[in-house]
Amino acid sequence: MVQVLERLGHTVDYPEAQTCCGQPAFNSGYWDEARAVAERQMAVFRDAEVVVIASGSCGAMVRVFYPELFRHHPREKEARALAAKTFEFSDFLVNQLGVLDVGARFPGRATFHDGCHALRELGLKKPPRRLLQRVQGRSWWK
Repeated sequence: MVQVLERLGHTVDYPEAQTCCGQPAFNSGYWDEARAVAERQMAVFRDAEVVVIASGSCGAMVRVFYPELFRHHPREKEARALAAKTFEFSDFLVNQLGVLDVGARFPGRATFHDGCHALRELGLKKPPRRLLQRVQGRSWWK
């Protein structure tokens, strides 16, 4: 991700203080524990212009479930602000930057599997496919 974004002319800051998004605790019903992890993430990314996440699961946690986790909580506004500026990688490239070709090459055969959270929670079926269609040597693409 960093190489692609920098090649496209963007500056990438990777805060080492970031941790897990809190989804394991959230999914297990430990919302207080998930909220504590989320509060750390909100602090780490408070001043970020944009947050780009490689994982559809973590992206869904921040975009969809942080607002739910903080509903009627004093930090709800902060959770919604982070959610609004967080994007899964293919979504950011295709829908925010308008990039369809990242200069990728792959001469072999490949299968693409939609990540459950990216597909179901974020509705991201087309962006990864639009990027894959531009992969050079893609005789494998149907």
